[in-house]
Amino acid sequence: MNSPQRSQATFPVTHWTMVRAARSEDPAEAKQAMDQLCGHYWYPIYAFLRRSGHSAANAEDLTQSFFQRLIERNTIQSMQHEDNKLRSFLLGCLKQMLSDQARHDNTQKRGGLRPHVSFDEMGAEERYALEPQDSRDPETLFYRTWAHELIAKMVGKLKASFTKSRRPEVFDMLLPFVTLEEEPPSYRDIATRIGSSEASSRILVCRQREKFRELLTEEIALTTLSPAEHGEEMIWLRGVLAGGQP
Repeated sequence: MNSPQRSQATFPVTHWTMVRAARSEDPAEAKQAMDQLCGHYWYPIYAFLRRSGHSAANAEDLTQSFFQRLIERNTIQSMQHEDNKLRSFLLGCLKQMLSDQARHDNTQKRGGLRPHVSFDEMGAEERYALEPQDSRDPETLFYRTWAHELIAKMVGKLKASFTKSRRPEVFDMLLPFVTLEEEPPSYRDIATRIGSSEASSRILVCRQREKFRELLTEEIALTTLSPAEHGEEMIWLRGVLAGGQP
């Protein structure tokens, strides 16, 4: 599950609690939820636009315009559970916006939008430069970055849980066993470096793997509409991370 540094932001699969909050009649609660939605979901939108042929500057403009459109037209508020996955809903909204702007030639100019995403802070183009320059279509890249953001979020949660009681450098040694993104060290090497036995090192790795699965399962449960979809989401996630089609 290769997840380079581009995927350090959080990106849940479909966070219905956040969507419900964005519908709140309380302006402060609705604004906070919309800010979270923008902050969580901006990068797959940006990556889709860049892969579609837009320049970095134009992709920034369009990403800002997209979230502004969600807010001004109350698009999130009109979303129903029947729309199924939020990732598909948002991608559909993005395609509709691009179609509308192409027809009416009304792309807004830079500086005219209320900012919800700070591209300088996020390092948008630096992250996009790490994407493989292959022939995959923009939609495939959109879903792949979506999946990597979810895994990065779970890794962050796992690290936070681990480092409450243990050394953070130990977590870094164990991480390859969890994500399988690189060749893990030997159990003997881990044991030597942390001053433990090989048996204890194996137990430690096993516990971290179990904790990671637990966190991922909990997140999937939060982001799907029914228990029947949990398994489907896990299969989808594994397939995308393995390089398959979404």
